[in-house]
Amino acid sequence: MMSLYDDMLNYHCPRWHELPDIDLYMDQVVTILGKNLECFTDGEGSKIITSTMVNNYVKQKVIKPPKNKKYDRSHLSYLFLVCILKQIMGISEICDSIAFVLQSHEISAAYDIFCDILEEALKNVFTDRPPVIYNADDPSELKIIKSVIASFATLQYSRYLIKKTLVK
Repeated sequence: MMSLYDDMLNYHCPRWHELPDIDLYMDQVVTILGKNLECFTDGEGSKIITSTMVNNYVKQKVIKPPKNKKYDRSHLSYLFLVCILKQIMGISEICDSIAFVLQSHEISAAYDIFCDILEEALKNVFTDRPPVIYNADDPSELKIIKSVIASFATLQYSRYLIKKTLVK
């Protein structure tokens, strides 16, 4: 079993093409998200996503309603983003940020960019480097993605350090 440190260094967020290409029922969605995001929970029996949460996100119009009780790749990608970002942002901020990014990127491309930056930020922060490299000429949506993910990666590192310190 890998340590939390190793989990963060080796974290792989499934890219758009790795998400199931078939429609899924709620329990399948929750299982996929839970398995892929487990390392971001506090490890004390808490769940990063439940069917109740998904239903609430549909009611709040964070994600579009499922078709015939089935969820597709776009639902999964939104839910990956929400599960990660809700740890540092409010739901309305998440919705506004996603909408802004989608003005200039297709959902598949935006999601893959998010995954790339997330993995880079986690690797960097867990090896004592700045979480992301900012470029002055980055478009606004990329600056938003990078800054939000830098916050998330730093939060994960802080949690790791606290747990490591308390275990001693």
